[in-house]
Amino acid sequence: MYICLCHGFTDGDVRGAIKHGCKSVAAVYRHLADRPQCGKCVPDVRCMLHEHREAQHGAAALIPAGAFAEMEGAD
Repeated sequence: MYICLCHGFTDGDVRGAIKHGCKSVAAVYRHLADRPQCGKCVPDVRCMLHEHREAQHGAAALIPAGAFAEMEGAD
């Protein structure tokens, strides 16, 4: 699935960047595309990073993609 239409990278590309050692949204963008264009994909990249961290720490419940955007809007 495409995550970033501006740069044309997919969820597989983001997972690859995370496996390569990227630990932040900025690091993922530096690895894949320099920086975000419109920013609509930032919440999904952030969510994928969170899911990876949770999986690394053995957490049972993962937050689905896009959930952070909803939570951030609740402030």
